[in-house]
Amino acid sequence: MKTDKPNPPKLLLDEQIWERLATLLREQGFDVIHVYEAGLDQTPDPEILRSAVENHRAVVTFNTKDFIPLAHQYAIESRVHYGIVVSNEISQGELKRRVTKLLESVSAEEMMNMVRFLQDFK
Repeated sequence: MKTDKPNPPKLLLDEQIWERLATLLREQGFDVIHVYEAGLDQTPDPEILRSAVENHRAVVTFNTKDFIPLAHQYAIESRVHYGIVVSNEISQGELKRRVTKLLESVSAEEMMNMVRFLQDFK
């Protein structure tokens, strides 16, 4: 793992994200799990985010229509989350490249209560 950030965010990859991505990112030294590995497959989105919060993880998802409103709800209620990373559906190679760039350039502290868009990490 090559990063200038002392504390990259820990990630939870949502269901529609390529499952093997978690393994590939762990091989680079990042702390990443997939919802399947966490036993959260077919879990409602509010529960996915709750689990991510409990484990101090940012969620990576293609599901903007559900997770953006959840982020808004957390803000209104002054609830803490560890970040939500959203993306349109892109190829596996591009997804890996962008998530790696995010992990190399954003600290866990910078992800707190933020929604980040993967298109910003081209």
